[in-house]
Amino acid sequence: MARTSILSRSTHNCYLYDATTGDELLLDGCCTNVLIVDIHASVTLSQRFTNTSSTAVSSAVYTFGLMSGSAVCEFEMIKPDGTRVEGVVKEREEASREYEQAIKAGKTASLGQQETTDVFSIAVGNILPSETVEIHLRYLQLLMDDEKKDQVKFIFPRTYAQRYGQAPTDNSSNATTAHQPFKMNVIVQQSGVIKSISCPSAHPIQLELGFPDGFEPPSEDRSHFASVTLTDTSGFLTQDVTLVVSATDLDSPRCFMERHPSLNHETIAMALTFVPRFTLPDIKGEMEYVFVVDRSGSMRGERIRLVREALVVLLRGLPTSGTTFNIISFGTNATKLWDTSRQYSQTTLEEATNHVDVMQADYGGTEIASALSLAYSSLPKPLGRPVAVILLTDGSAWDVSTCVSHTQTALSTLPHSAPDSFIRVFTVGIGDGASSDTCDSIARAGNGMAVYVKQGEAIAGKCARVVRAARSPQVVNIVVSWMGHGVDSGAEDGILAQDGDQEGIEGNDDDFEMVTNIRNEAESDVPANVAPLSLFNIDDDDQQATGPPPAPDPRLPPPPTIQQAPLLLTNIFPGTRTQVYAVIRTPQSEIDSEGERLPKSVKIRGVVSTTGTPVELDVPVSRLLRPLKSVDNLDSGDGASSSLHHFEQLFLHILAAKALITDRQDGKHAFPTSIADEIQTNDELREAYLKKEIVRLGTTYGLTSKHTSFVAVD
Repeated sequence: MARTSILSRSTHNCYLYDATTGDELLLDGCCTNVLIVDIHASVTLSQRFTNTSSTAVSSAVYTFGLMSGSAVCEFEMIKPDGTRVEGVVKEREEASREYEQAIKAGKTASLGQQETTDVFSIAVGNILPSETVEIHLRYLQLLMDDEKKDQVKFIFPRTYAQRYGQAPTDNSSNATTAHQPFKMNVIVQQSGVIKSISCPSAHPIQLELGFPDGFEPPSEDRSHFASVTLTDTSGFLTQDVTLVVSATDLDSPRCFMERHPSLNHETIAMALTFVPRFTLPDIKGEMEYVFVVDRSGSMRGERIRLVREALVVLLRGLPTSGTTFNIISFGTNATKLWDTSRQYSQTTLEEATNHVDVMQADYGGTEIASALSLAYSSLPKPLGRPVAVILLTDGSAWDVSTCVSHTQTALSTLPHSAPDSFIRVFTVGIGDGASSDTCDSIARAGNGMAVYVKQGEAIAGKCARVVRAARSPQVVNIVVSWMGHGVDSGAEDGILAQDGDQEGIEGNDDDFEMVTNIRNEAESDVPANVAPLSLFNIDDDDQQATGPPPAPDPRLPPPPTIQQAPLLLTNIFPGTRTQVYAVIRTPQSEIDSEGERLPKSVKIRGVVSTTGTPVELDVPVSRLLRPLKSVDNLDSGDGASSSLHHFEQLFLHILAAKALITDRQDGKHAFPTSIADEIQTNDELREAYLKKEIVRLGTTYGLTSKHTSFVAVD
């Protein structure tokens, strides 16, 4: 495929340029229609490309940003004559071959593929002079927490930040400018009353509470609905669009169920969400905090100012006793404020604050992996106290896998001299365009969490949440019981077995074991006669406190009865939303169309590592909140048009499948017992098996991934 770049020929247009032939495609229309339901968003993105040259464009690539974890699940090309060519998900190599063969044969074709979990590319080829094609894609995403527990945040990235290092492919050309025609329509539906919708990014919006025109409401309560329109349509975005929705009961525990409508899929999907509200005692004794600060060239301007502001808040929020800390600055190289961490005192706080006040983005490139390696190697050995590593970065580097590998290795191999010593890694994404792939991946690998701060947002609450999470003891041995089945997330020595047959659920066709290099760092037996602590106490205020020979092609058995993601729950923190998905194989005869055989609740339980106190929560189950009936052909006026077909299609199955893919891309998966032992020592077999699992999930549910892509050929 020819390498492409961006060529700006005027202040109002953006061209995609084929560097091999000199051909151009003008991206001259972009329309986004968004449906926000509860804490999820369904986004339909329509883009119009025109060949402004005098020759046919053989192939040009447009690359843009998504939020990490977004599930791209539909892809469609509309030809100049109006013919719709639906994209089909195939194994990545097969899709690329089919696209290239179509281009060579002179056919109109398009290829949609994931470059990273937050970067997506569209290749368009064989467009005749003056011809226009439209590309429609749909994706689902989980909304982010915001400052308050009853708020969620939707972000539409303007672009993705230019990144340091080698891109995954040579197709990564960033095509967005501030002057492309753009429209955005958003419909919000909540189970509770919508209290407010704001736009911290300061884009001009028109807000209307109640039912949008042309939609058939599922109920008569207008207070549960709203619509938002981006009113300034003279050009594209100069920064990410951010919308914050506040509604009653957004922080309440709940579990939704969706039955697959196809008779070929005897499954239900469930989504459990809750914001833990319980008081845990702060970790007693000494604790170490290591701040790893990005001072690379990409952090210039507003980003380094945000870093300084966030660091001051974080430093002043540390416990005044029993605390040691240090600051590592990095770019091309990394340096430490002190040779070793020092005791927290007024003197060391002032020295650190003075150091922060003069920080500049003058360290060159963005070598995050080297900085993390320095942080981990600087820790005392053996580890005798809990450690929180807090990374502040825009994530502008491609080498995420090495960062994750260093983090996983540190958590699993550093020796411990105390039972309550462990490492957790937290990330603070800085500024517009911060890579959610980088920040989320490192936080997942480090059993921590990620927050994001941007210009114009209050950051004190987010920083306080990070410090509070770092000071909270681990909740371990976590089990979620779905319809009588339990999936144990407290894998001893990295091996986890899923339950077999239980009442009302068909048993697994094969036994499965969990094999992972993630170590469960703190385990505790539950003492007798200790009453469980509720995970959601309504009275609690969380503001208080070298490999073997090539492996044979592995056999892929049918999926287990219960597929849960994330399989390992290691990061439950008070005040921070926890989301768990499951796909459960159940005969259609056992759950009718009205869901009358629904379980009344699911249960999550675990143990506080430092005290042995059990924690648990029963969460009621209800059918998925059905969105508004769709209206076709919401047109942008001067851009591309789009049909909101997604309102009546799969929702939870797609989100659950994407979460399952993420687990497998992270190397977390339950393997058949027949190959579990060999997989622990044979990396090639492990990778081959995980790839097959990802391809099966991608092709079954129509999802792009590391190993699957969309291809549309005329």
